[in-house]
Amino acid sequence: MKKIDQASRAALGAILLGLAATTGVTVSSAARADSPLVVFLLPENVTARWESQDKPFFIAALAKDFPGAQVKVENALNDASKQQTQAEAALASGAKVLVVTAIDQKGAAVIVNDAQKQGVPVIAYDRLIRNAPVAYYVSVDGLKIGQLQGSWLADNTKDGARIAVIDGSPVDDNAHLFEQGYMSVLKPLFDKGSRKEVAEVWTPLWDPSKAQAEMEQILTKSNNGVDAVMSANDGMAGGIIAALQAQQLAGKVPVTGLDGTLNSLQLILQAKQSMTVWRSLKEQSGKAAAITAALLKGEKPAADLFNGATMNNDHADVPWAKVSPVVITLDNMKLEIEDGAVTKDALCKGMPAVGPCKS
Repeated sequence: MKKIDQASRAALGAILLGLAATTGVTVSSAARADSPLVVFLLPENVTARWESQDKPFFIAALAKDFPGAQVKVENALNDASKQQTQAEAALASGAKVLVVTAIDQKGAAVIVNDAQKQGVPVIAYDRLIRNAPVAYYVSVDGLKIGQLQGSWLADNTKDGARIAVIDGSPVDDNAHLFEQGYMSVLKPLFDKGSRKEVAEVWTPLWDPSKAQAEMEQILTKSNNGVDAVMSANDGMAGGIIAALQAQQLAGKVPVTGLDGTLNSLQLILQAKQSMTVWRSLKEQSGKAAAITAALLKGEKPAADLFNGATMNNDHADVPWAKVSPVVITLDNMKLEIEDGAVTKDALCKGMPAVGPCKS
């Protein structure tokens, strides 16, 4: 890619910021034009959480921790090349900190290396970026998530149950961590024959429509011989449930999930999805904002954000601000209402009077 000089970078940045209103970019309005710029790069809008939770929670938290900051949020819509272009534009605009949820865990190393050349720290948010000088990492423990999913499925299926495993995106580091976690529980059961693996497939870019197609193919090949589905996240679970519903199997076949989205909670209320694993995205984005604020102040982030935890990304041991995952079912769904992840009104509208919707 052709390099541009500093003057051209500045001009490009000004143009791109001017176009923000017409490109779906969110720019915080409280900051002055000369305020330090923070750019938050989101991966896609297929999964509801990014736009509905991570983005507003981060903007609100940073406004509290560093009121003078200007926050620009961009969504790459599952296009890794577009995300790199957004990062280049952010650096050209004079961004002081990049918060990046990578589409491609390896390809995003280019973003981090470019930022380092300009002295701009990169916080890897939710997904680790491999083999690059990432400053900090903020995420849940992906291995623990997978273990929770696998353990729940093992505890809620009978001996001999036929399980379809539908993994997330093969270019997302988290998807591999989740898979390691749930397969650490399920594979020993498969090996000794107490559970049967019907199929295991990876789903490009976590696409629910692809997960639905994968589930349809599995059902066709197995003659509907599936007793449970290990779905790596909620978006895919929705597609999987649509495939099951077409065969009158929705509600009869346990389906796992991850993220605690509004749609997944409503599917649980309808007894179509069985569980989801959730972590407080308010807490996670708040930790990212606290680290960002410290960097803008020229300070080292508070040690209690990390408690000594690190994650090796094949370049270094990156300081890791962890968030704890929780299994969500009908019995404890109110935790998400209390956290502000969903409202009771939105959750219960048109839903059965069960769980938190009883009254």
